[in-house]
Formats: sequence, C-alpha cells, structure tokens
Amino acid sequence: MPELPEIEASKRVLAPRLRGDSLVSCRILSPGFCRNPSARRLEKLSGRAIRGLARRGKYLAIELEGSTPLILHLGMSGRLILDGRGPHERFEIQTTRHRLSISDPRRFGRVLFRFPKLGAEPLGPGFSPRILAELLRRRKAPVKALLMDQRLVAGLGNIYATEALFEAGVRPGKAGGRLSRAEIERLARASRRVLRRAVRLGGSTLADQAYLDPLGKPGRAGAAASLYGRAVGRCGHPLRSTRRLIAGRRAIYCPVCQR
Repeated sequence: MPELPEIEASKRVLAPRLRGDSLVSCRILSPGFCRNPSARRLEKLSGRAIRGLARRGKYLAIELEGSTPLILHLGMSGRLILDGRGPHERFEIQTTRHRLSISDPRRFGRVLFRFPKLGAEPLGPGFSPRILAELLRRRKAPVKALLMDQRLVAGLGNIYATEALFEAGVRPGKAGGRLSRAEIERLARASRRVLRRAVRLGGSTLADQAYLDPLGKPGRAGAAASLYGRAVGRCGHPLRSTRRLIAGRRAIYCPVCQR
C-alpha cells in the first residue's frame, strides 16, 4: 500500500504541473469504483481552477477554487499516472493541460470530498514524543499495530513502521503502553527521520513495481531499507518474525537491536 512518503513524493511531482490548471472533466472509468462522490457531483467540478495539492496521511487532496477538495486514496495497490496510460485505470481527471488517472488492480482506491478521521501527522509540527506518549498510554495492543492505526498516526504503514521501530530499538510486539519514556522519544524521532528520508528518496518501489511516481519513476527508499524485505538486517544480524500476527501479518525484527 502506498504510504505517506509515496503520496508526498507524488504530490511534489504533480503540484507544479497541475497548479493553475482548470478541471475539464472527472470520469469514473470502472463501474463501482467510486460510490461517493457520484458522477453527477463530479460533473459540477468542471471549470474549477486547481489552487494546489495537499497531503494528509496517505490521502492526496486536489484543492479547488469554490469547492471542497477532491481527495484521492490509492488503496492497497493504486498509483497515479500523469499524461500516460496504464492497466486497470479506474478514475480519470482531465485538466486544461494534463490527464491524471488512478490505476488500481485491486480496486481498493477511493475518491472523496472530505478526509476521514485521521490521527496525528508524523511530519507535522505537532508530532512530538509527548503526543506519541499520549497516543500509546495504557494501550495493550502491539506498538506496531498502534503506529499503523490511521486513527492514531496518519500515514505510517507496514514498511515505515518496521523501519522506525528498528531505528528506535523497539520490538514490534511490545505493548504500546509499556514503552518507556526513552523508547517513546527514540520512536518519535525515528518515525520522522525514516519518513523524511523516504520522501527524499521518492518513496519505495519494491520488486513488484506496484509503486511508481506519476511520471513512471521508481522510488529508491526500498533499496535503502534496514529491515523491510530482508532476511538479514543492515546491522548484520539474521532477522526473525513474530509468532503472532500484528495488524494481519507477521512482523519482522532484529532480536539483537530491538529489545
């Protein structure tokens, strides 16, 4: 699933190209892909100028004059394509100068007019060890599951939660409410550091090539990962996976570096 760095990288590609354009049309290309907004409501956006693009967690917002934003979510396997064609296209935006589409093999993407309820923005000015401590306080769920809960922290998914926990030296299965103050401080800093680095590298393109930026360029963050997708960490130690599932999957960790 595209996470915060992939959406932020896509935003940075699209913003200078789409800003100042006007919408010509928005079309649902695959029946059933968008239940809300309706095709009729999308038609009313024709002619509205694009003021800019914004990101909230894993959501990309196209800001329009005289309207609420048009919000895109790429789901499990979606990607944005600018001025090109791709398989499994589900949604199309035509502007005065460009064509933008969502390609989504698994059809979990969404188009919305308002953000869902989202938690703290990890790259925002309000994200701090104190805020993270409040989010984790008294919670019995594994810390990795809590980091990936979009109602608590917006934008972190499996890849970057794995990396942040490694850099903080915290095991993914440890209960959130049992983290010490020092662990929380390390985790807050590591989360921001991991995400900023991934944004700088253009996000993560893995072996399946599921994510490419809107111009078709792969991200380089996956190759720089310390744990994700590896059998041996960059620390040199063999990795293990948790016995129980965390957020629906087994979590990998380093038994030496993460206590």
